[in-house]
Amino acid sequence: MSRKSLMVIGAHADDIEGCYGATMFKYHETFGYDIVYVQSTNNMSGGWSEVIKGERAGTSTMPAWITQKKTTVASDERLSHLVPWYYEIQQRKAEAANSARDCFHTVPIHLDYAQRHYWDKDLNKIDLRYGAPAPDCYDPGIPTIMTACDDPAQIERVAKLILEKDPEVILTHAPVDYTFEHTGTTLLVKKAFYKAQNMGYDGSLICAVSPFMEVGKFFDRWDAFIDTTGFLQKKKYALGKHACQMPYPDKLDLFDPFAGKICGCETAEPFTVVVLSDTRAGALTEEFAKNHKYCNEHWMQMFFSRESEQVFEAFFEQYTKANGIVRPTRKKLPSASTQDPAARISAPAQKPGKNVRKKSG
Repeated sequence: MSRKSLMVIGAHADDIEGCYGATMFKYHETFGYDIVYVQSTNNMSGGWSEVIKGERAGTSTMPAWITQKKTTVASDERLSHLVPWYYEIQQRKAEAANSARDCFHTVPIHLDYAQRHYWDKDLNKIDLRYGAPAPDCYDPGIPTIMTACDDPAQIERVAKLILEKDPEVILTHAPVDYTFEHTGTTLLVKKAFYKAQNMGYDGSLICAVSPFMEVGKFFDRWDAFIDTTGFLQKKKYALGKHACQMPYPDKLDLFDPFAGKICGCETAEPFTVVVLSDTRAGALTEEFAKNHKYCNEHWMQMFFSRESEQVFEAFFEQYTKANGIVRPTRKKLPSASTQDPAARISAPAQKPGKNVRKKSG
């Protein structure tokens, strides 16, 4: 592609905006990057929420002619339903198209790997296991997202897409995430990236961070970030385009402000570097390189000081409370005021240092 471009690859409708939405807005609107918007699954599973009262009423109204549904939540403000896969696909892909068009002036590319389960016409949940009936939307000639990463033909397919679009940077899910449909997507993209590299591609591969995992501190820390100050509300606006999944985007407990506190800015989207190109020029590569260097130089201060631990703890408390998650009782961290002032972390007095590009793997 002749213009600067950013390729974003997510498993499901709304993953793209949730993981990298603010970065996409910043580099599309401020720096003129084209967005290559790729979804790996066919979006045949999930639910359908419709808001019936308040400012968001009508954003995802279910057509009256859809009678095959099972209502799982019914309140004065919102209804949630399960519907057969063929309605789910239509709605989620339509919402993805709206977000891609209205926010990023592009169209989605659907790889259409089947998800691990779906709801049939009788609203039975069908897991795609040995002997399970496959829905009509499933192409038996390609694997599901659970095993596409091990299929040489699918790795080559995604590698050819990378070569065709030639993005400066590729963003995808965290390597360890809360669903294997995310992790499977990352494994597929990683293998396709290295294959594309062997065929001449020279861009970067960067993974998002999933701070909800609680499987050890190294999985929710990062070594690069994008300063997204001023773009949080736009990210929520884009998430709100996926109305059947995100009925109340303004109420989302996003990690961005917490990451910003640790990175020394108002909001940030954190990432981990797989490969950072040392041959590809561009504002996005330069910001990643600058902030990658900053994280490497301030690693202990950013992630293992008492103050940073308290930022993570505050996020987990807010997130779990909002989502009704019960966590084991933990010993409270000492107040930062009891810490040696000289050892405290604070917002950096100056922006992260000079641009340095290097490979990291």
